[in-house]
Parts: sequence; C-alpha cells; structure tokens
Amino acid sequence: MPGDAAALQCAELDAPPQGKHLAQQRTLLRLFFATYWLVVFTGAIRKWLFPSQQILYLLQDIPIALAYLYALGTGLFTRSFLALGVAVLSTALIVHGLIQVILLDLSIKVLVIGLHNYIFYLPMLLVFPLVMDSAGRQKYIRWNLILNLPMTLLVVAQSRASGTAFINRTTGGIGFGGLEGRLARASGTFNFVAFYSIWLAIVFALCMGEWLVPPHRRACGKLLLVSSTIGTLLSVVLSGERTSLGYTAIVLVAAMFAGASMRAFRPMLITGGVLLLLPGVLLIATQLSPAMLRAFQARATNSNNVHEAKGRILYGLTAFIPQRFDPIGAGLGMGVDAAHVGERGGYEVTYTLDEQDLPRTIDELGTFTGSFYDLMRIGMAVGIALLGIFLLTRQHDPHSLLISSLVLTDLYIGDLTRNSSMTATQYFLAASFVLGSLYFSHEDSADILNTTHLETVYA
Repeated sequence: MPGDAAALQCAELDAPPQGKHLAQQRTLLRLFFATYWLVVFTGAIRKWLFPSQQILYLLQDIPIALAYLYALGTGLFTRSFLALGVAVLSTALIVHGLIQVILLDLSIKVLVIGLHNYIFYLPMLLVFPLVMDSAGRQKYIRWNLILNLPMTLLVVAQSRASGTAFINRTTGGIGFGGLEGRLARASGTFNFVAFYSIWLAIVFALCMGEWLVPPHRRACGKLLLVSSTIGTLLSVVLSGERTSLGYTAIVLVAAMFAGASMRAFRPMLITGGVLLLLPGVLLIATQLSPAMLRAFQARATNSNNVHEAKGRILYGLTAFIPQRFDPIGAGLGMGVDAAHVGERGGYEVTYTLDEQDLPRTIDELGTFTGSFYDLMRIGMAVGIALLGIFLLTRQHDPHSLLISSLVLTDLYIGDLTRNSSMTATQYFLAASFVLGSLYFSHEDSADILNTTHLETVYA
C-alpha cells in the first residue's frame, strides 16, 4: 500500500500562487459543505415539504456540478492513477450503454439516469480530497458530531410516534418501510432509513476516531464527544434498522484493531469503555420507546431474519462472480430506482434484477463490462482499506481507518448505484476525508497551502 499511497500522492498539478490557491481552496471547501448539507437535508425537503417533486432528489448535484466546473476552470483536481481509473471506467460504461441503445433499444432516458448514478459522483474523489487539509477534516468531524445531537432528538421523536405519523413520512409515503405494530424505522432528516444508517455509521466512526486520538488533537470538546457518542448508540437502537447495528459492529472492530495497532493502553481502554455504555443506552431506549426496542430486538433475533441476514452476507462475498453468460445485459440504468419513477411497481421494479449491487451490475451491464466494473469497485474498496491501515500506522490517524472500514463494506456488499444520490455521495465525501489525510500528510502549521507544500502534495 505504501506504493499505492505514493502513486496517489503523485498528482501533477501546477501550484498557483499562494493567495490565489488559498481562495480557490476555500471556494471548493464551501462547495464540499454545501454538498454535505444538501445530502443531509434533501430528504427532509422531499418528504416533508415537497413530497410529489421527484426531481428534488438531484438537489445535492448542484454544488457537486459547480465544484466540477470550478475544478476544471482552476485546475484544482488530482491527476493520478485514481483519475485514470475513473476515466477508463466512465468511458467503458458510456460505450457499453450506447451499444445497448443500439442492440436492445434501451431508452435514452434510462441510459442517462443510469450513467448519472454510475459515473456522476466518481469525480468527487478527484476534487474534494484536495480541500481536506487538517482544518477541513476537523470541520467535517465537528459538524457531524454537532448535527448528531438534534438528529438524535428527532429520531427519539420518530421512534415514539406512530408509523403513520407525519414525522415518519418517507418519499415512499406514510408508513412505507415500517415495522410491525405500526412502528416506523426512524430515518432522521433522510427520506429512507438505509440512507440515515450510512450517515449514522460515519458519525460513529468519527466519534470513535476522536476517542482514540490524544485530547489535544481532537476536533471537538469532551462534552460534545460524550453526548454525540451516546446519541449515536441510542439512535442505532431506536432506528430499528439492522444495518445500523452491523455498521456499529464494524466500526467497533476497526476501533479495537486501531487501538491494538497504536500499541497504547489508553486507546484500547477507551474502546472498552464505549462498549460499557451499551447497557446504559439500552436502558435509556427502554424508557424512551419500549415498543421500538421490542420490535428491534424481535427483528434482530428472529431466526428467519438472522438466517436471511447471514444468507445476504455470504451471498454478497461472492456475488461478483457471474452466474450466467450474457455479453450485453439488461440495460444500464435498469437497476436504478430513479429510472422507474412513475412506472407500475415503481421501487420494486429494480428487484426484477438482483437485489444486491454487484450481481445487479452484471445483470445490467452484461458479463464482461459488469465484471470489469465490479472488479474496479472491489479494487477501490481494498485500496481505501489498505490506505486506512497505512494512515493509521504511519500517521496515527484512526479516523481514516474507521471510515475506510465502512467504505470497504459498502463498496463490496452495499448499495452504491441504485440510489447513488444518497449512498455514493455520503461515502465519497467520507472517502475524500481519507484521501485528504494522505494528500496533506506533511502539513505542520495552520498555513499548509504554501508553494513548497503544494509541490510536495500535488507534483
């Protein structure tokens, strides 16, 4: 991985004058956070204010597109093997999609939506990492932890309300995706619980990263850290979502690995201390929403559900292996929810293909192009995981390792393309944090964007 890390650092950007570059970086950083805020609140706008306006699912694309245009105009984007991979993959998908239009009479609308979900968010990895210096990363940590406090209160209210209550509306309608007993899986400001689970997992990873670093290196105070950690654990239980529980376990395992790798007693002790919070969190959950806790326990421990979850995980590990030979595929975009808006069946149409991302991609793109995409995606997943380990061992950066463990999981067995406006965006923002930690690994002062440093990072 050190070789890969060095390759990632070899971005051939010409360093502009210091003052000019600093202004450009600040502009891109504003667009990064504009994207972040829209990802978090687009769901609220859609489900509570304008539930019939499907086009609003593209709101977060506005600052992303502006960031791309600004980066092209200023030259502030990385030119590395990562950029080459994005270009090759995008070209392969576009060419294959056009072939499908000719041979399958694939709808241009479906193709465009499919290309959007597969390609549009990839350049985030080429632009946003270049503004994730230590100040940008600390700001990202701090805002996530601060926002988690009111989000926890909202989740508590949602868990106590009826599944048909307005506060529990999703873009699928009142009561969509609910649990037994007229309960709803709390989704916070997001329009669906699966998207909230991703955000919650990233927040928990940042919380654990803060606990593992010395107090003088933290991005937030102890009161905020304690409150946000408890709020995250409580939200995992009250959301009623098994995926959140799985993400929490992944972060805790990664935190234990990080603590052991740092060869210090304090990080391991703190990780154990967080585990000791769980009984207290369960007790609080019992008082706040006993019905939700019972429903969550039943869903998590039911033998059928456990068997189903194990089956999904085991299937997901080898799902990239094609099950049948089909050189053309069903059509790029046929497995994307947005491509079927207004059709009979709507959300369920994508399940006519495979439910999981990797095999569904092969169903859409055919054996050759689909397998190529899956292997590129798995390679990216492994690369980001190895980078997290590299940053932990070389820079004592536990945040990046914990986030990379989540990115690895989602890229390998999670949903990245079917609802990429809410899944890929979150993971690519988080991956930008990790890549930024690599690019700015040598910063040693608040003013890191001096010409010498730029030549080290970008040249």
